[in-house]
Amino acid sequence: MDSRFQFPPINLRLRYDAGKYPDGREYPAVDEYRPLSLLGADLPELFAYTGSGDQIPPPERNRPLVELQVANLLQMISTPYPWQEEWVAFWRDHFSLFGGDGNVRAFLPHWERTVLREHCWGNFGQILSASAKHPSMLYYLNNQSSRAGSANENYARELFELHTLGRSAYLNNLYAQWRKVPGALIGNPVGYIDEDVYEAARSFTGWSVENGAGIGGGQSLPKTGRFIYVEAWHDNYQKRVLANEFASYAGAMKDGERVLDLCARHPATAHFLASKLVRRFIQERPTPEMINSTAQVFSEHRASPKQLTMVYQHLIELAQKLPHVERLQVRSPMRAVAVLTKAVGLNLDVSEGKIVGPLNEAAPALYGWRSPEGPPVSMTQRLSSAYLRGRVQLLQGVAENWWSTGEWNPFDGLGPKRTFAQLLDRWQAPILGGQRPGLSSALLASQNTNPNEVVSDMRRARRLVGLLACAPSFQTESILPSVAEFKMAMTRSSQGGLV
Repeated sequence: MDSRFQFPPINLRLRYDAGKYPDGREYPAVDEYRPLSLLGADLPELFAYTGSGDQIPPPERNRPLVELQVANLLQMISTPYPWQEEWVAFWRDHFSLFGGDGNVRAFLPHWERTVLREHCWGNFGQILSASAKHPSMLYYLNNQSSRAGSANENYARELFELHTLGRSAYLNNLYAQWRKVPGALIGNPVGYIDEDVYEAARSFTGWSVENGAGIGGGQSLPKTGRFIYVEAWHDNYQKRVLANEFASYAGAMKDGERVLDLCARHPATAHFLASKLVRRFIQERPTPEMINSTAQVFSEHRASPKQLTMVYQHLIELAQKLPHVERLQVRSPMRAVAVLTKAVGLNLDVSEGKIVGPLNEAAPALYGWRSPEGPPVSMTQRLSSAYLRGRVQLLQGVAENWWSTGEWNPFDGLGPKRTFAQLLDRWQAPILGGQRPGLSSALLASQNTNPNEVVSDMRRARRLVGLLACAPSFQTESILPSVAEFKMAMTRSSQGGLV
């Protein structure tokens, strides 16, 4: 399947005051509309946004992330398959990156396009490998400067703990020596210890970014942002990872690639990912059978180029066995905006970019979670008081055009003598999926409004209709498609038509 961005072209406003670079050079004030040109940019173009060489004015260096935020919202609105976007979001959170770091942020459009969207329906080993070699990940977990003799352990530890085997497979508190780990003597340890992290860190030395760094002998790396393996920085001596012996001088990048393969194929990885997937897409307290069956599908298809598609299909089949109410998940703010705008017929205008801030207040911001374990996903956390307040503000703002996103006609389909009760009755089904007369009565009472009074004020009408989208029932949905919808999408994909 393909999850590439596919929406009508737009221009996004860019505005900042004049200023100076650190060396005294001046840059002019800017107030103009530009296309989302960085979504398809290659790494050398994005490298300038790291600030290297002061080629891009500082106020403009967050442009890659802003474009990505806007693009994800537009994609959620325009796609006929919103569940695809939720699948991309899972992998975005699983391989979590923090865009507050300028070196990470600059390359995020390329990361999203070539790592997440290109590989999220394919093979887990491939998406793992692509993530390990991407400049955003290399910078975020400090592997770009890891060298023999001073190997940085950040990436190796998060690889084991967060990307593959999981915290429950960390056994250092039980076993201080690798030989003691059950299964180690036959090359299949049930978990990992600190020694595995240390040896894996050595395996990834020399995996770096072309960022102009000196490499000795008066030579420096190019400044392209591309991945590079620097042989002189690699620790070539023998290693042992997950009870597997690595021979000295195995060949360029062979050590790191072998670590990735061992982690991707480990049974603990299948179980860890299965647990996260079932909790994210079906229910927060799944049965062990749900997790085990998903892990089995993951393992059985580990060599398949469509491994993750097969896992997703299994999740759908599991969910279909449950009552609808037992598989409700929290709608993301982007999804909530998409549902509301489609319901009321609003062609959302994001060209001013003002909606990005409210989106970031309604949930953890896209690439805004500082620590590598990724943002919270439980219903309680996602509907915390702070985020719930942000959701209400966001949805009311869209309904009432606080963010310059456009106006819509709340009286569409109603006669000239419409009452407040008729107004809410008109919009309940499109917004909530069915009639909720009790909700309308309670809403009007809370606003000191007579249900039988004629309504003519458009602004007041939009406000009341927007409050429907603030109802608790609007905040959740079953985010997996039906079996029939998924099969139709698969058919289109095989015919080259799914985007």
